Amino acid sequence: MRILITGGSGFIGRELVTLLRKQNDTIFVYTHKKQITNNLGFSYDISILQASDDFPDVDVIVNLAGESIAQKRLSQKRLNEILKSRLDTIDLLAEKYAENFPAHFLQASATGIYIDNCEQDEKGELANTVYADICKNIEKKANELKNEFLAAISILRIGVVVGDGGGLVENLKYLPTLHLIGGSNYIPYLKISDCAKAIKLIIEKKIQGNINLCSDHYLTANELLKLSSSSKLLTVPVPKFALKLDKRGELLLTNQRIFPATLKENGFVFDHF
Repeated sequence: MRILITGGSGFIGRELVTLLRKQNDTIFVYTHKKQITNNLGFSYDISILQASDDFPDVDVIVNLAGESIAQKRLSQKRLNEILKSRLDTIDLLAEKYAENFPAHFLQASATGIYIDNCEQDEKGELANTVYADICKNIEKKANELKNEFLAAISILRIGVVVGDGGGLVENLKYLPTLHLIGGSNYIPYLKISDCAKAIKLIIEKKIQGNINLCSDHYLTANELLKLSSSSKLLTVPVPKFALKLDKRGELLLTNQRIFPATLKENGFVFDHF
């Protein structure tokens, strides 16, 4: 199978490329990175694309590209940049594949689209927060491709991804273990390896619609912080209001038990911590 992964140099993208390459799929990676060396560090040859290149015919696009939520403080300007980067990538792909759009298109979104204080699956109620609105706009843009190109569309509503080399673990690696006072709220999460395996299953079975990519084993915010910390010697208590000083911290204050019904119905088995 010929697969284009946008954002393939990112945390999820690198894991997915490595997994798919093992089964001899032909992988193309589109990246915004200005400097590319050693094929992004992969131990095998990967075809690297940038916006000015001609894009090859492919069977599947997995669109993970966009400005990272984790890298910078989430001012309104930054939130606008995050949304624009994702919408611009969808527009670029529609332009590049105007005459030969692939049969299957997977678009990354987030479990932050759901209301707070909930226990629900893909059919659950959506929120009206700034984070949910970003997800809604991304999903709407991706779903428009279904009518325009008659493509199968899969919306990947991804929780907090945990693993070495990126995401929450990367943000916490120089900090002591944080203990959120009153941190018994639940955070949708999954292991980086499970994230890649779930996307692989969605491609293989051509699963369409909204799909929750988060573990069926729920963790509280404090359990997730402990799991993601590299420090085993020092624990520092943190009041909830301190997290509100940076909008990224607010993502650890949600209380959502999101069930991955679609993945479970298709036989996916999570590797719990």
